Amino acid sequence: MLNYIVFFGLIAVILIVYTMYGKYDNGEALERLKGNSYIETRLYQSLEQQGYPVRSQTYCGPYRIDLTLYDWLAIECDGKAYHSTPEQKAHDSKKNHYLRSQGWTVLRFTGSKIHNDLPGVLHKIEKTIHERS
Repeated sequence: MLNYIVFFGLIAVILIVYTMYGKYDNGEALERLKGNSYIETRLYQSLEQQGYPVRSQTYCGPYRIDLTLYDWLAIECDGKAYHSTPEQKAHDSKKNHYLRSQGWTVLRFTGSKIHNDLPGVLHKIEKTIHERS
């Protein structure tokens, strides 16, 4: 019986600490969890580790941008399952046009590019930022 009390007591403490952390870290932990896919999360974490002020799932009009930096750089992470049909490509093109009309610079990276050449992806992002500065 004592084992059960200790076990559930520890679970309760862990839940309380987790809840408090989620409330008092200015939403950073929750922000990281909002990514829709593995490739978004991987790129988000890499950008965050580089010290960039990255945000996830930012709305612009009728669209949601995967990742954003500095309120002007939109980064789209295109997984093969959701960006390979002609209809999806047309939607992405329409989204790019809209975002650019709203002042965003748009970069698109395939999931395989993020997975297989993350340093190259980060270099392209850094180059875009330095060109704008």
